[in-house]
Amino acid sequence: MENRLLTTILGLTALIAVLALTAVSLFRPAQTVTAQPGVSNMPQIVVIGTGEIKVEPDIATITIGVETKAPTTQEALAQNSTQAQAMIDQIKQLGVDAKDIQTSGISIYPNYDEKGETIVSYTVNNMVTVTIRNLAQAGDLIDRVVQVGANRLYGISFGVSDMEAVLAQAREAAVVNARARAEQMARAAGTSLGRVLFITENFGASPIPVPMMADAYGAPAARSAPPVQPGQQTYSATVQITFELR
Repeated sequence: MENRLLTTILGLTALIAVLALTAVSLFRPAQTVTAQPGVSNMPQIVVIGTGEIKVEPDIATITIGVETKAPTTQEALAQNSTQAQAMIDQIKQLGVDAKDIQTSGISIYPNYDEKGETIVSYTVNNMVTVTIRNLAQAGDLIDRVVQVGANRLYGISFGVSDMEAVLAQAREAAVVNARARAEQMARAAGTSLGRVLFITENFGASPIPVPMMADAYGAPAARSAPPVQPGQQTYSATVQITFELR
């Protein structure tokens, strides 16, 4: 009996000790963590720089098409297929690689009478997009494909084959521009630039394709190689840079 009473007393004593330690932990003041000063606490300046590179295009992309009309879909499609194949063969004969010739659209639709009730014929369109890497032959290519059946020229656009190299130059120019602007403002404020804290690139639009023609090329007697002038294109880059101020 005495042993049981002693065991009970010891158990209660241990429980009281545990509760006391828990209470001390709960009411102990929390340790204060001192935050390390970050970039947000530094004197800094944010600028936007732009860079532009003007280059002469070395490739052209042109979309050429064949449109045929016949009383039935079979006839319209057969005529169109013959002319389209002749057009593609002519393009290849001019030295354009097969990888630079891509069908970009085929359509068949009915044509109705004046009342819009009866189908009188069908029209088939076949469009091919061609990448021309020798700009000197662009005009000759247009003339040649027209002679073998192409009767739609939807547009021409120019570009550069090594786009990344041109954009890299534009980015470098943008960074130089941003630093020059930041240095000018820092001097005016009586400070100087420190290290670069952040830098991001803002992406813009690509050059806009130049439309050339949108209908039939012309009568056979008037056919001749049209002059094609690629001119220049401007590629730009924009960067946002955060500099530390000293």
